[in-house]
Amino acid sequence: MPEATWLRASITTAALTLGLAACAGETASGAQPLRGALYTGFTLIDPVERTVSEDAWLVVEEGRIAAFGAGPSPEGAFSELHELSGHYALPGFIDVHGHLTAGPHAVQILDGQPTVTIDSVDEISEFNARMALAFGVTTVRNPGADPEASAAYDIRVSTGEWTGPDAYHAGAVIQPPPFGGAAFDYPRTEEDWRAEAARQAALGMRYFKLYQGLTEAELEVGARVAHEHGLEPIAHLDEVSWTRAAELGVRGFLHALPTSPELLEPDVREDYINGRSPDSRFMYQWFERVEFDGPQMQALFTTLAETGATVDLTLQVNALMTGPDAVERVYPPEHRSYIHPQTLEGLLSFGAMALADWTEKDTERAEAAMARVFEFARRLDAAGVPIGIGTDGPGGGPSFGTELELMVDAGFETWRVLELATAGGARVMGLEHQTGRWAAGYEADFVFLRANPLDDITHARDVGWVMSNGKLHDVNPLTHDVATSGEAARPVTSAPR
Repeated sequence: MPEATWLRASITTAALTLGLAACAGETASGAQPLRGALYTGFTLIDPVERTVSEDAWLVVEEGRIAAFGAGPSPEGAFSELHELSGHYALPGFIDVHGHLTAGPHAVQILDGQPTVTIDSVDEISEFNARMALAFGVTTVRNPGADPEASAAYDIRVSTGEWTGPDAYHAGAVIQPPPFGGAAFDYPRTEEDWRAEAARQAALGMRYFKLYQGLTEAELEVGARVAHEHGLEPIAHLDEVSWTRAAELGVRGFLHALPTSPELLEPDVREDYINGRSPDSRFMYQWFERVEFDGPQMQALFTTLAETGATVDLTLQVNALMTGPDAVERVYPPEHRSYIHPQTLEGLLSFGAMALADWTEKDTERAEAAMARVFEFARRLDAAGVPIGIGTDGPGGGPSFGTELELMVDAGFETWRVLELATAGGARVMGLEHQTGRWAAGYEADFVFLRANPLDDITHARDVGWVMSNGKLHDVNPLTHDVATSGEAARPVTSAPR
């Protein structure tokens, strides 16, 4: 153990022990009062300080971190004692783009028109919540769903009816037809915009999600009414540039897809517009033409940093659009039992549809463009733009490990990836003084891994225990209904490359 870490741990241990002895006293019966739960024997990994401390201990009181250190554990009367030797403890993972309460995609006839819906289903939301925790995710930003279903999720988790991570939601996604149903809304007037923002705020939503079909004028109204009602406007955009959206007040951007023609330099912009495919090929076509050192992208990086706008990258979305074989790589068979069957069917159908008529040349170009996607992620980080780990899945699950692996593939060192998965996610969500790190008074959210992720990032999937708000969960009961050869399944460690 580094000398400074050992000294800090020893001082913390001594101070806690003296504090317990000084203020414990005795009850009328002569017994000392209980002091919360004590966890011992694990290896503490601190992604912020970049330290590893063996033989560590943790004291949790009322769902929060009371104290922690390494070496001899504090003495005293504790309500619970847990020995966790052989485990590697990090702050709980944070998925900044997990659709916990979104149901499967469907096409319905509403008002006589075919409409794409993503209505919530309780069975699916409850399953998503357990699988998120089973893979160490303790906090999720849920970027769009039926706001009433999301509000109900919070109640069910807080009362213990469901077991799942803390969630911070966007309500109905603001997007024109053919999208509709409870998960979407499209205000037509200023009054409608304010009414929808007020409705979502009253239901406890935190974010107001604006989608790619909106015009610049509609985006301006949406960002404005969101701020007026205490909501944070976040956006998945295409035609309107991220630079302009940030100037209009959008504070969060979703996906590594800043595919507006306005962000390309003028000499290639017309070529992109004229040759742009109406399907998913536009994703690699844009990255083939972007100039990161050009005036447009340099202005974007500066604007995002100056406004404090955040980005969740969801690199697996880009990876999925690199050819028909990519679906098998991103959603390999060994992961699929941890995704609800209805959700999985939708994911696989979408992937097959989006890549149905791709040629070998398309695949070659898309795979080559991933190097530019990775460079974009590194450029954002270097510019000081807050970035987080997001899956665009049903909230954590095996896909969270996939995203960590893609970040390593993108050239981020493992320490940085673990920081982005914890404290970085908290920063993106405005929770940096609440969760995501080893700090007294913070929420007791932790993941206990069976192997060291610093040795191999795929070990981030090998979860033994997870703690959410001070409550410790064994992973096996969380996955009791995920069958593998007739036995309860355990989180997988294989890495889709």
